[in-house]
Amino acid sequence: MTLRQFLLFTAFTLPACALLILFLDQPLAAFIHARFGWAKPFFAALTAGADAVHEALMQHVLGLPIIFLALGLAFAIGRYGLKHRGATLFLVLLLTHEFSMVLAKALKGAVHRLRPEVQFGGGYAGTGLWATGPHNDSFPSYHTAVYFSLFLPLALAFPRWRVPLLVLPGLIGLGRLVLGMHYLSDVWASLWLVVALTFLFGLLEKPRVGAGLAPAH
Repeated sequence: MTLRQFLLFTAFTLPACALLILFLDQPLAAFIHARFGWAKPFFAALTAGADAVHEALMQHVLGLPIIFLALGLAFAIGRYGLKHRGATLFLVLLLTHEFSMVLAKALKGAVHRLRPEVQFGGGYAGTGLWATGPHNDSFPSYHTAVYFSLFLPLALAFPRWRVPLLVLPGLIGLGRLVLGMHYLSDVWASLWLVVALTFLFGLLEKPRVGAGLAPAH
């Protein structure tokens, strides 16, 4: 991902999310809730299965989650043992996944947005931002951050496999809307967060100017 691509995505995302929060999130959520309830069992089962696998990978071994330990070892062995620069992808994946989860949780605690279930139950005034009470952890979508952060760095590293790699996180994000757990801006903001972190940590893969250049003859 280039800086230009990231800036263009950001320039499109910020006003789009603002418009969604102010005007479109609630009507869209009501439409999905009314028309796509039949799809809830599929998305609930898919999310539960993905969560079970992820929770297993987050079990601690030697004081670290299995997935972080595996990615860290793969990076160390590949980069320093096998001297393969491409192994930096494992580090990018590890950092993107960890920071996406941490920042998504931190933003939830700062924004305190009401979930769509409150809208469906009795409604509320305004945008639902900085609300008190239960069910006020809608923004951003943690699930979207979890699964896109696992697959987006891989999709960018292997363009040929981009579509199949993004099927699962795309379905998880769509499922958050169908299940009535999040608004579209919640999901979109999480995607932007993952894109930003992928771009930031992806800089680790880029060779430094002058590094590894053969001397001129």
